Formats: sequence, C-alpha cells, structure tokens
Amino acid sequence: MKRFLVLFLAIGFVFAGCQAPVKTVAEIEPTTIVLVRHAEKADDGTKDPSLDSLGMQRAVALMQTLADVQLTGVYSTPYKRTNETVEAIARENNLAVTAYDPGNKEFLSVEVNKNRGGNLLVSGHSNTVPAMVNQLIDSGQFENLEDWQYDFLYIVNIGQDTTFQVLHYGAPSVRPN
Repeated sequence: MKRFLVLFLAIGFVFAGCQAPVKTVAEIEPTTIVLVRHAEKADDGTKDPSLDSLGMQRAVALMQTLADVQLTGVYSTPYKRTNETVEAIARENNLAVTAYDPGNKEFLSVEVNKNRGGNLLVSGHSNTVPAMVNQLIDSGQFENLEDWQYDFLYIVNIGQDTTFQVLHYGAPSVRPN
C-alpha cells in the first residue's frame, strides 16, 4: 500500500509539471493607466491655487484627448489644481474623483490591482507623476518635470508585458525666458 501511494504521488507530480501555465489576471485583463501633471495653476500666493485660464483650457484638451476612452477610475491628489484638471472628464465618465495621498507609495499598485481590466486616470504633480510612471514600468528613466512643463501625458499598459507611451496634449508648454 505504501509503495502504491509513493508511485501515485510521483505520477501526480510528473503530470502536474506538464500542465499549461495558468494565465495571470494581467494577461487576461490588461489595465491602462493614464498619468498627467495638473494643468497650469494660478499664481495667487496660496499653497493650493486653482487652475488659471490656460490650465482650464488644458483640462478641456485632456477631456477631448481622452474622449474615446471609457475610464473606470479617476484619481487626484487633494489639491484644487489636480482635481480641477480631471473633474470634467470624471463627470463625463459618470465617476467621482477619488483623492489620494501623493506620499502613499502603495496607492497606485493597490488601485491597479483593484481595477484590473480598467482604464485609470491619475492627476499628480511635477515630481509625483514621473515617480509613479517609474514605479509602474519598474524603471528610473523619468525625472521630475520642470515647473513650466504641463503637457505630458503618460500612458502605461499593464498586461502580459508592460508598455508605455509619452505623449503631449493641448497647447505646447512654453518655457519662460
């Protein structure tokens, strides 16, 4: 009886090793994350300014750029400028803007895992957006954006492979003299 059990287990291990690999959730349901820095902000002397007129135009340009994308989640740091950048597109997708703490390094991986197969939009800052892209693509290639750079649009696709694109949207950012 003992011999039979050992033989049975040995055969089971051989057949278990021959099974096709199980696909991961990411392979079945790719997830797209679009990341943007907030649009141009007003210079009102406060730590939490709203968008200026150029920023409002850029927020409209973002909505137009992503018009054909059905978003499943929209995220913003708890500042007026980041929220105002994405609130119109969130409304168009019948979504609320979910606030996140820019210091929370786990936020993005948690939300990506909760929203597999979805399309997420994340609004952040000149230092947080490149850091989040680096985290998603497991790289260190993106540096902080300059204070005048507002037109970058990062698209990261997480599936069987992780791919990314860096695009520009709206009017080109203008470097000050």
